[in-house]
Amino acid sequence: MAVSALTLGACSKGGGDGNSPPPPPPQTGGGGDNTVPDPQPEPPATPAYSDIPQTDEEAARFLTQASFGVTRADIQRLRQVGYAKWIDDQLDPAVTPVTTTLDYFVRHEASGIHRHQFGSRERAMNWLWSAIKAPDQLRMRIGLALSEILVVSEVDGKGNLETFRNARYQDLLAESAHGSYRDLLEQVTTFPAMGYYLSHAGNRKADPAANVAPDENYAREIMQLFSIGLVQLNQDGTPKLDAASQPIPTYDQDVITGMARVFTGWTYAGVRRFNNQDHESYVPMECHPEFHDDKPKTIFNGIVIDEGNDCRKSLARTIDALAAHPNTAPFVSRQLIQRFVTSNPSPAYVKRVADVWNATEGNIGKVVKAILLDNEARIPPAAGDAVFGKAREPLVNVATIYRAFNAQYEFPNGGTGRIDWGFWGAGTMNDHIGQESLRAPTVFNFFEPGHRLPGNNGAEGIQAPEFQIINEATYMSGVNYYSRVADYANTGEGYVVQARPGPTLNLAPLIRPVEAGDYAAAIEELNLLLMYGRMSPQTKDTMSAMATGLAAQRASAPSIAHSLLVLAVASPEFAIQR
Repeated sequence: MAVSALTLGACSKGGGDGNSPPPPPPQTGGGGDNTVPDPQPEPPATPAYSDIPQTDEEAARFLTQASFGVTRADIQRLRQVGYAKWIDDQLDPAVTPVTTTLDYFVRHEASGIHRHQFGSRERAMNWLWSAIKAPDQLRMRIGLALSEILVVSEVDGKGNLETFRNARYQDLLAESAHGSYRDLLEQVTTFPAMGYYLSHAGNRKADPAANVAPDENYAREIMQLFSIGLVQLNQDGTPKLDAASQPIPTYDQDVITGMARVFTGWTYAGVRRFNNQDHESYVPMECHPEFHDDKPKTIFNGIVIDEGNDCRKSLARTIDALAAHPNTAPFVSRQLIQRFVTSNPSPAYVKRVADVWNATEGNIGKVVKAILLDNEARIPPAAGDAVFGKAREPLVNVATIYRAFNAQYEFPNGGTGRIDWGFWGAGTMNDHIGQESLRAPTVFNFFEPGHRLPGNNGAEGIQAPEFQIINEATYMSGVNYYSRVADYANTGEGYVVQARPGPTLNLAPLIRPVEAGDYAAAIEELNLLLMYGRMSPQTKDTMSAMATGLAAQRASAPSIAHSLLVLAVASPEFAIQR
């Protein structure tokens, strides 16, 4: 099917005018519906692997999926405790300290720095440095994944006015690893960054005399992108079809109108007038009953929201309905699988995860645990399987390089502890790798979950979301960026962190074997930490030949180590996670 033909109008932040026609109304009842009831939940599949990784490579493969990059210490820990306990420990604040992005800014503000002196560039760098060094790796990866589903973006925003707010939004998403998707959806709905981005802050009930109608942006996107999607789904994520073998839409324009009426009466906390804007507050928005539509509102599946002028109860009932909709579990589960494991999960994989979602009332941490421990995730694909896997996200690639070689950072500004990376491209990552924290170009994220590679003879190929931002140009600019990241490294005399415009890598694990002429050992270190042992013989031969040639030209050991690292991150084995 061509899902793109069913897309609704994008909101104003999404690159369209929001006025495109909706899909045709869902067909209900009668003999014209040939949908098949979903099968009953099946017991979880018995793991077909050992809970304790049997090799460093197995451990590194898991960590590639579940963290921002592999370290020797994490491999050792994982091989001691096993997959399940590693996940449980990561999601238990009593075991693994919780990283918060907002604390950085609150701490520096308390030291006398005015909040307007912070900007989106510093927020993005601080978040990335936290992702590199944070102990709660899985929790922060969950936060990143959710930020690409529940999108808020600083593009076209208010710059440094929003820094604290957006830092808090990132923390909110990461915190949800301990809770339910239903509760997160309600928190996101009332969060001021979302209220501004999708323009439902200050949304008022209709006033025909004043030519006022409720804004439909958020009403549309909370369904289309955040919960139930465009078409009705089976629990395995496949579309339900009508008698004409066509997908059945989940809602129509009347539903959008009803939903927009639900999201009236909300605005920023503490504003003097209802329609005033506040770009700095990061506390939840407030309900103003006098501006809420108090008439009955019919939403999807014929559900009527009739809570008078109580906008809190109206919102809660609507969020309950979205969370309970049979689409939500497979729709969001499939996207989470794409973010962690593979772009084209089998329907059976999606259903197993959706079953866990339904059994745990959408507990995000337990759903992600099911994703990572599924047989389809843990058992490597056959060599000839061209479908399993995913392109690595460029933002994760940067963190992976830093983590693999234990990056350290000497804070400038007299040791104030403020992050200020000044190397080429540090503050403009979007321009070089196509991705940067909370800087998606539209509400549809940097890439859409349904983006496909072109197939033969114009046919649609497999789904490959990240390839929407990875092409010939961004691949080369990305490699150049990774090379610049690797420029700041120790020189072999010991790991001395210097005051540089970025973190310093410790390349000693590469330099030592290069100095001894053991290029194979250096290549194997890269193979483990960057590719969990899947480097091809051809790539190894190419790297060895390059190192030998550079040595013949009397290149220094640090220079050869740097070149080996850059060639490794330019390889297809690094680009594609399998």
